[in-house]
Amino acid sequence: MTNTTVVVGTRKVLLLFGYTRWNKYSIAALLGVLEKEGIDKEIRIMISSLSGLHNILNASLRSKYELVIVAISLMSTQLPLLLGDIRKLVESARKVGAITVVGGPHATGDPYGSLISLGFDVAFLSESERSFTEFIRAIVDEGDPLKVRGTAFWDGERVILNGRPVPIDLNEYPPFSLKYGFLGPIEITRGCPFACKYCQVSYMFGTRPRHRRIDNLTYYALELIKRGLRDIRFISPNSFGYGSMGSSVNYSALEDLVTALQEVRKRGGRVYLGSFPSEVRPDFVEAEVVKLIRDNVDNKRIIIGAQSGSDRVLKLIGRSHSADDVLNAVALLRQYGFGVDVDYIFGLPGETAEDCRETINHIAKVIGLGARVHAHVFLPLPGTPLVFDAPGKITHDLRRELFKLLGRGLIYGQWVRQEMLASEIDELRRRYVIIASPKRVDEALNKLGRSELRARPAAQAMLKVIKS
Repeated sequence: MTNTTVVVGTRKVLLLFGYTRWNKYSIAALLGVLEKEGIDKEIRIMISSLSGLHNILNASLRSKYELVIVAISLMSTQLPLLLGDIRKLVESARKVGAITVVGGPHATGDPYGSLISLGFDVAFLSESERSFTEFIRAIVDEGDPLKVRGTAFWDGERVILNGRPVPIDLNEYPPFSLKYGFLGPIEITRGCPFACKYCQVSYMFGTRPRHRRIDNLTYYALELIKRGLRDIRFISPNSFGYGSMGSSVNYSALEDLVTALQEVRKRGGRVYLGSFPSEVRPDFVEAEVVKLIRDNVDNKRIIIGAQSGSDRVLKLIGRSHSADDVLNAVALLRQYGFGVDVDYIFGLPGETAEDCRETINHIAKVIGLGARVHAHVFLPLPGTPLVFDAPGKITHDLRRELFKLLGRGLIYGQWVRQEMLASEIDELRRRYVIIASPKRVDEALNKLGRSELRARPAAQAMLKVIKS
């Protein structure tokens, strides 16, 4: 990857990706698009950890290139841990005149904080396969990258939003980079029609699902096998929702998918559908579907998203299914021999002591059916309707019940760490590191210092080399 140096006329551009274990799939997708568009042949690309980028960014490096771009894909859950490294990196980049850009769920949910508080020059909103390549192409071709749709930037006085990008057709974009060997799960569905209020997916990618064609996804699955990767996993907000445009199973499309994947299994692949890194909605677990997948996938466990055992809370957070739907799904999957993991989120906004008791009773029923519990705590994530709600907390009684289940091996998860993380995200919001709304921008500018921000080079000034 570091030997793809190409000089375009007299212009030399270096793209540095900041790598973390959380954003590796995003980097893989962007590399795949740069490869597809041939842009990787026109610039130099390097990938390094955030700490490694500190060492790479120096005056001698900057003197070798007309423009250096530092790119990071960021999740809101990473921010408390990486905040110090991000600020050091942005400052190091600024000292040598490099451009910093950020994308991913956090930049989408909070472009204001990403630009004003974190100090990035450009933020990418929503999906960025098209907008990122258009941005880099504009730089290479000496166009105006700040007019690319789906970007936002600080102009020295305010945040400029260029609108959200037009949703892409997944079939026109590779899920990862075959050329450079940055591989991973295959995204088969993007967008979710349910718009659960705690989740960033629908608000980042839209409520109209887009599905990768079967011939396209099987091509990439077979390419993984050729490269020695036998475990074929998929990214989807709802694995049994393949081909569906709404709230019910598209059995014909799902059957076509499962049938096509048998060729992948014949070639030595192991197909995982409905397990990590995806899950299944309980209202999509039907007898026909379970019969279909029972002997045609290799995972023996299915992950079900319950989130609460209280119908009142499920309605509050927009889940559009009932607590009984979860019990029925678990019973059906167990009947056909699957192990089941059930996700619950504790500390959801509006949850009362009675709701909590209902969830504890629901968990007892789920365990009685033979399932395991995967416990989470509510996180107030930017870009969701619940971003300004109180962070999730586990009550004393609930904590006692959870540790009892832990001692019996019936529950797992990072709920203790997530409770701390929820509070850390809340604290970043209080400090205006997370702004998350245009209504809070003036407050943030007053808090952070308008004069200091005005002294910061605007994105236009940082990109003046484009027109020079």
